[in-house]
Amino acid sequence: MSDLGKPSGAMSGVSKSTPLSLVIALSKDISLNLDEPVSDPSRRTFVPTEEKPFNFRIEYLIKDKQSVSSELVPVTNGDTLSLEYEFTNGELEDCTIVGVGGQLISPVSGEVLYNVTATNVGPLSVAQDESINFIQKIGIDLIPESYLIVPAIYIVYADQLMVLGSRNQLITVEDPQISIFNPKLLVLEVLLGGSLGYIVYLLYQTFGASYFAPAKKESKAKATTTKTASASKTTGSKTYDSSWLPETHLKTAKKTKKTI
Repeated sequence: MSDLGKPSGAMSGVSKSTPLSLVIALSKDISLNLDEPVSDPSRRTFVPTEEKPFNFRIEYLIKDKQSVSSELVPVTNGDTLSLEYEFTNGELEDCTIVGVGGQLISPVSGEVLYNVTATNVGPLSVAQDESINFIQKIGIDLIPESYLIVPAIYIVYADQLMVLGSRNQLITVEDPQISIFNPKLLVLEVLLGGSLGYIVYLLYQTFGASYFAPAKKESKAKATTTKTASASKTTGSKTYDSSWLPETHLKTAKKTKKTI
């Protein structure tokens, strides 16, 4: 009897004087406890607070721009950021993700500079202890400077619409570098050159034409005077046959010459 009551292995905490029936009962109880799943450590250690009353864990990284959450993310205007979320439900009831949004704030003053347009997600149902992934896309077209992304995740839990937050992400926005061979820039250069040429033409027609016009007219007048004088000289020195003129006309012409 003493051999059967001797403890061994997982039962090392049982004393030698323990009855056999009690030892068997303890053995069954221990085996049943080993078969039960170990509860989530995050639930055991989670303590609700005023800022975080529910046990939801939300993590994300910006796709193709960071491998760890602590990295600063440089962004170029025109880029589209893809925030890849992992949402874990640590509560005892299911919840449903219905949308995402957020804000861009100043990292210095905390002032809200832009609102991120809220978009629908799913709805995605998340069961107890389940994790689910989804993506939020944010188009960037901002004044070049630093911003903090403050995400907002909209869920339905316990028949109530809630807004959950996550960590803030620092980004720096810059304008893209433009090549002189960029097609858009070439079109702009052509338009600018055409506009400049048209302006020069208008200025010439308004001021230049009136400035150069008198010189041309004066030169034409001189040319006309020269032609008239030469024609007069030619006419005065012209010889003609007077045999066919009447004598009266010839006598008159002679008297005129004498008078002169």
